[in-house]
Amino acid sequence: MPLWLRGKMTRSPGQASQGSTPTSCRPTSRPCPAPRPSPPPTTTPTPPTVPPTTREQLLQEIQRHKVDIFVRLRRLQKERGSILVKHENRYEVLYKGRRRRGPGPITGHELLCALREAGVRTLRDGDEPFTSQGVSKHFPSTGLLEGRHFNTCVVVSSAGSNKGSHLGNFIDSHDAVVRFNDAPTVGFEGDVGTRTTLRIVNSRILVKPEFKFWDSPLYKDVAVLAWDPCHYSCDLNEWYKAPDFDFFPEYFRRRLMLPYEDLHMLHPASMWNIWDVLQRYTPDSRLLPNPPSTGFLGIMLMLAHCESVDVVEFVPSLRMTEQCHYWLPYNDTTCTFGGWHPTDTEKLTTLTLNSAGDYDTYARGFVRIPGFKTIACPTRSPAR
Repeated sequence: MPLWLRGKMTRSPGQASQGSTPTSCRPTSRPCPAPRPSPPPTTTPTPPTVPPTTREQLLQEIQRHKVDIFVRLRRLQKERGSILVKHENRYEVLYKGRRRRGPGPITGHELLCALREAGVRTLRDGDEPFTSQGVSKHFPSTGLLEGRHFNTCVVVSSAGSNKGSHLGNFIDSHDAVVRFNDAPTVGFEGDVGTRTTLRIVNSRILVKPEFKFWDSPLYKDVAVLAWDPCHYSCDLNEWYKAPDFDFFPEYFRRRLMLPYEDLHMLHPASMWNIWDVLQRYTPDSRLLPNPPSTGFLGIMLMLAHCESVDVVEFVPSLRMTEQCHYWLPYNDTTCTFGGWHPTDTEKLTTLTLNSAGDYDTYARGFVRIPGFKTIACPTRSPAR
């Protein structure tokens, strides 16, 4: 282990790591308003250099770590998809789509095209069953980030390995910064930066008092996207009557009291559309029958709005630690390698999409993914 990492890879106690007849959960396309002007071009952000060590030592450590991470993720993917392992199928997932079959390995371009086809969308004024229920006025008239496009974006995981990374200036140099749930910046500015463009939260954040959704500055003066899972084949009527967490009253109350706030709700089918692509391109394993993680949702969302997306500490770097979140003193390796979400497949997919080199990925701690608008895709994914 390089000397410069010994002080960072501590094991001290405590990552990001989803009318009258029933309405389908599958999103439908809607015309978009005229796009807002794009921000001025910026140079590609440059992260801080790694503290000095001999080049040979560092390259050896990177290669060892790269192999270890890949082998561990593949082993977990196989174990969780084994027919001998029983999983609670709480969301009644029954995948009937095709599996990717064909010559050659799966490429990042192929995966990007499939994920672009899946799409991510938010609920709007006029969506049923909310219009019939008389509550559609509480939804925005446009989608999240609709008409907006950025040059450089960064998705900041909540991983414990962010602690001691010194990536704060690198993160803040991007045009848009995405964070998750209650991940703080105050007190950790040197490692995770200060700016936030979008915060993606699960429905617990809205209803659990300890998260202080109404009072905390984390959820003010930024765009906020809330999500809650529904059954794999549910319709919006069923979901509205029985969400995972009863967050609709708080969402409606906040929209009523703060109507100009940039607060949105994810269309629940978006998570399963992403899950379908992950399963289609994992032909030799069965995915955990649970929605993708909030972190992977953030990546997919920003790929539709950015020329490139940097993702910090989603793929574990040489700073990998057992500490779950960078601001909380407890250990849990499932935060990094997944337990409930199909995190192993998400990270392997991210590695396939990654255009950054091994040094950036495993020493500096970020992957770089080209945005959807930078690639040319067939009209329809050939795997479907």
